[in-house]
Amino acid sequence: MKRNLIRATTVGAALGVAGLIAPAGAIAAPVDENNCAKVSTPGNPAGWGNTFSDEQGQAGKYSDVNVNVNDEDGSLRFETTATTPRQASYHSAGQLPLADVAKQPLTFHKSEGQANWQIRVTGAETGSEDGFATLVWTAPEGKVQADPAGSNQWYATRDLPGIPKFSNATLDKIIEAAGEKAVVNHYGISSQPAGNTGTVNVDNVSFNGCTTNFKATDDAGGFGSLENLFP
Repeated sequence: MKRNLIRATTVGAALGVAGLIAPAGAIAAPVDENNCAKVSTPGNPAGWGNTFSDEQGQAGKYSDVNVNVNDEDGSLRFETTATTPRQASYHSAGQLPLADVAKQPLTFHKSEGQANWQIRVTGAETGSEDGFATLVWTAPEGKVQADPAGSNQWYATRDLPGIPKFSNATLDKIIEAAGEKAVVNHYGISSQPAGNTGTVNVDNVSFNGCTTNFKATDDAGGFGSLENLFP
């Protein structure tokens, strides 16, 4: 299952760093609570999407389904089929040091269905020139606030010192093994259920102090496409 789950992300590594293109509208500085896409809508995705050449057509779609009783403006929907067994949406992390990732909550709300954290890094101690790897954690089943804090179910798609690829470990141990030069280029959520066909909605994705609310309809804000860049 793990090998199938990261099929597309490992293919991306073969394309090299030049193939790791940021989604349209992504911002260059490391994402944090101030440099944050606070709202993402169909007309203003605020850097969220999927333009990786090996993942064409896999981006999630905006939905009016709510996954949190305190958030009634929609979510991001991943719907997989036999012909599209995997979907994923990402945002640029602006080469955030991987060591910083575990210092802030890594949470998101989800409906019933299969959903995973996807953290794409370069500069890790993988033995390859670019040090590319994807760090993956699968959320529990059910309608929950997914929170991997303390989980030992993370894994990397490349061998790291002392941690073979696809082997479970805590995020802290993976970060330590990846080395101090490792940086996060993109973070996101994916869905690839075991039976290929499935649906899951996600919302309120929190990464390094930045929480993105996915909304089904566009906001008519005065700053237009720049509105989400302001705290």
